[in-house]
Amino acid sequence: MSQDTRTPPTPGGGTLMEISEEECFRLLATQPVGRLAVAPPEGPPLVVPVNYFLDKKAIVFRSSPGLKVRLLRQAPVSFQVDSIDLYHHSGWTVLVHGVAYEASHWETDHVELASWAGGDKRTWVRIVPTAVTGRRLLPAELEWPTDGRGYL
Repeated sequence: MSQDTRTPPTPGGGTLMEISEEECFRLLATQPVGRLAVAPPEGPPLVVPVNYFLDKKAIVFRSSPGLKVRLLRQAPVSFQVDSIDLYHHSGWTVLVHGVAYEASHWETDHVELASWAGGDKRTWVRIVPTAVTGRRLLPAELEWPTDGRGYL
């Protein structure tokens, strides 16, 4: 039996709960776009959206040669995917920390992934996760008036 990791809701707010690693991978497979974060030695992190494919437990995307490919060679990366329901104030987020590298054609020939951005996207990148975490925000319970007033 899994442990309940929900935190109590705040007044007017929802309930935040942790997501298992297994559920995180299931959610990663449902979305086509995530955000890659790479950190230069100096200056702020670079965060860019990429369309991707989840290949078992590795994240695969295509890129043109450039700054993000140079930076991912130097340090671990982060990759975030989420889904947000603005109407219900709910959603989920998955954060992957890992090591990214330029993948060989042996590792990507079976992956069908066209870059949404176009251009020279011949560089295939794989992110091998070292840590995967996720959280889900459940909507707040609706509070209905208890004084007998009716609402349609």
